[in-house]
Amino acid sequence: MIKRMVYMYSSEEVIALAVNVETNGERFYNESARKAEGDLKKIFEFLAEQEDLHRLRFESLRKYATDFIIPRDWEEVEPYLNAIVESTFFMGNEKSFKRAMGAKDSVEALEFALQFEKDTLLFFNEIVDFSREQNKKIINEIIKEEKKHIEMISKLLRERRV
Repeated sequence: MIKRMVYMYSSEEVIALAVNVETNGERFYNESARKAEGDLKKIFEFLAEQEDLHRLRFESLRKYATDFIIPRDWEEVEPYLNAIVESTFFMGNEKSFKRAMGAKDSVEALEFALQFEKDTLLFFNEIVDFSREQNKKIINEIIKEEKKHIEMISKLLRERRV
């Protein structure tokens, strides 16, 4: 029988990834707000503020969080997490970020925003799956807020595509 190892993923590493996700989101929304007008400008400003609040909440976990434990084999989880992290905005993927910043109109900017929020939700859902109980409450609160962002952006896209 081959013994599989369960790896520890430090809270600092998980929190650093989450902070980076929120920082990239804030950067995207601030830049989008700078280019937008009217109600869309206000929405992007709101989303940038939300990303900043999420970042601060994750940073607050640094003081209190214990290690996150991956309850599965790291070899199985690592490629999946890496695929999420390497998606559109995560980990400073500048090529994608520049493409998003070059959105030709509000619909395209909202499409990038929607994809970002979906990728973020996917990432945080994976984090919450392997985080300790005491950390799940904060992450689940952020997940609820990310879902609201997806609903808001989806509604805006529907309105603008008509």
